[in-house]
Amino acid sequence: MKKVLKIFGIILLVIIVILLIHTIRNFIIVRDLQDKIEKYKESASYHIKIVTKEPNNIEMIANYYKKDEKQVTIITRNINGVEDTKISKYGNNTYIERGTTKIATIGTDGVSLAISIYNGVESDSTWHTILSSIVAFVGSEKVNGKDCYVVNNFPSFVNLMFEGTNKYYIEKETGLLIKSITNDIISEREYDFNYIDDSVFVEPDISEYTIQ
Repeated sequence: MKKVLKIFGIILLVIIVILLIHTIRNFIIVRDLQDKIEKYKESASYHIKIVTKEPNNIEMIANYYKKDEKQVTIITRNINGVEDTKISKYGNNTYIERGTTKIATIGTDGVSLAISIYNGVESDSTWHTILSSIVAFVGSEKVNGKDCYVVNNFPSFVNLMFEGTNKYYIEKETGLLIKSITNDIISEREYDFNYIDDSVFVEPDISEYTIQ
């Protein structure tokens, strides 16, 4: 009996050591990614392009531009490779295009379509990071020529709203989210932190739209 208990104790100790190593490794990687992305989150000017592919040949393309206090979001939905809907958001003004129909809402729409910079492993405390690191799995992979960490099932503010599995591909050098997979939805991101030309903030010709 003592021999059995001893073997059980050794096995339990090995499991604890492996879990401890797993957690410490993940914690170090995640904290490093959290630190690296901070300077990008504070950027006054940037452009993010997100291409999201959903089932049934639906593709969503979002372009978000920010320069100081100015911002614009342009979202297009393609079905089977053909543009179905385009929504452009300039401040409180929204322009919607569906085929030949053009509708504008001016000065009354307070809904924000801003796209924030995050990497999927955000947390509100060190304990949150430690607990999430216990259950997460972190590997490495190249995505579009960039060295990335692949983080599976890291419970954070971002993915708690989704059911099912989540996988984030985060660039090792910058901490920026390059690709994400949530169930069967795949999104890829591109970033530009260089100068944003003011021309992107020029609104469409209102005379072409029906105002609602």
